[in-house]
Amino acid sequence: MTVHNPYYMLKLFDNVIPVSLRTDAVQLQGARYLSILAGVTALSVPLLTMMYHLLGYDAVGMVVLTAGVVMMITPFMLTFLGLALARDVFISALFLLKIWMAVYLGGVSAPTTSWFVLCPAVALLIGGLRPGLVWAALVLAAVVVVFALGCSGVLPPAPAGSGMTVLSFASVIGLLALVVLIMALAIGAAGTDRRSKA
Repeated sequence: MTVHNPYYMLKLFDNVIPVSLRTDAVQLQGARYLSILAGVTALSVPLLTMMYHLLGYDAVGMVVLTAGVVMMITPFMLTFLGLALARDVFISALFLLKIWMAVYLGGVSAPTTSWFVLCPAVALLIGGLRPGLVWAALVLAAVVVVFALGCSGVLPPAPAGSGMTVLSFASVIGLLALVVLIMALAIGAAGTDRRSKA
């Protein structure tokens, strides 16, 4: 009976990864994850941009598209930036996108604010505990500042209309899907580590 490794598709992303990162198993794994997340971004950004357009939030769609392009090209930055900086470029684009969306869509009550959790989650997945804690602290500071600005009346009011309800629904579904993907990658990494040590 043949047992297939469910994570064999991770090797498909090796073509983008520089040879210098392939010699270290930890670096290779992180680079694969970055490439997979960039691939997921490449698939989702056109859909998100279209959704925001249909809901009447064209400005949000254009910012999503801009941040998405930066996130998509990060695997190609591995050669000259290395894994840590390419990871931080990816997360920084996501972080700045979420700050802009929180400000534009109503502060901490914006439907997309919960997506801030992806910043430390991606940092933990690709870089480990220290980057995860750094990004968690940055997210916490950003959320506190957005909350304070909202309480002081500096932020514009949230857009009105039924689009916010649809956006809230889509946000929950999308976040759930990405958290499941990140957990699957982390579990796959743990399983690979156990098999290699056995």
